[in-house]
Amino acid sequence: MHPYATNSEERSKIPFFIAGLAIGIAWLISFFVSTTRLPFWLEVPGTASLYMLLFALFRSYVWSVQPLNIIGLVKVPNLEGEWRGHVTSTFDQLAEQHPITVHIRQNWTHMSIKLVAGHSESHSVVASIYVADDETVLSYQYENVPNAKAKNTMHAHTGTATLKLTEDRLNLSGDYYSGRDRGNQGELVLRKHERRRRE
Repeated sequence: MHPYATNSEERSKIPFFIAGLAIGIAWLISFFVSTTRLPFWLEVPGTASLYMLLFALFRSYVWSVQPLNIIGLVKVPNLEGEWRGHVTSTFDQLAEQHPITVHIRQNWTHMSIKLVAGHSESHSVVASIYVADDETVLSYQYENVPNAKAKNTMHAHTGTATLKLTEDRLNLSGDYYSGRDRGNQGELVLRKHERRRRE
């Protein structure tokens, strides 16, 4: 995964909350140690170690807990999962809807976007998530590589995509543009695929 940017100010505030929590836990541990005789082999973690542990837990898991988003502490949406849909392209004059699957991996600071189409795959190299009261936009730059079944006219290329997220966070749609070697543009339409649990 690679880092992604966001306009949300949470990344400048939450580390201070985590630091305060680490200091508080370190004080509680210090108080407990001063009143209890611990085994010689048990080491007490310091404030820095607690901060790194808490930050790692928040970045990987806690940030995506729904209540934090509801109260506005975390505004960056969790897009991780499998998205299915189609792409149209000026390559064939927007005549067909080509099925695609997009796999997004994400934590609070890093993400990767992999798009699998019939004759090629693309991987994100940079990305950003713009968050506002009325819209959320995912933008990313990708590298596309044709597979063995692709036509000889298909070449590896770079491109950009800009996708808007619906309010229910189940749909992404928008435009893409490929680099000058391809010079194509079109539309991406995706819906998050929810896997059904086996009964």
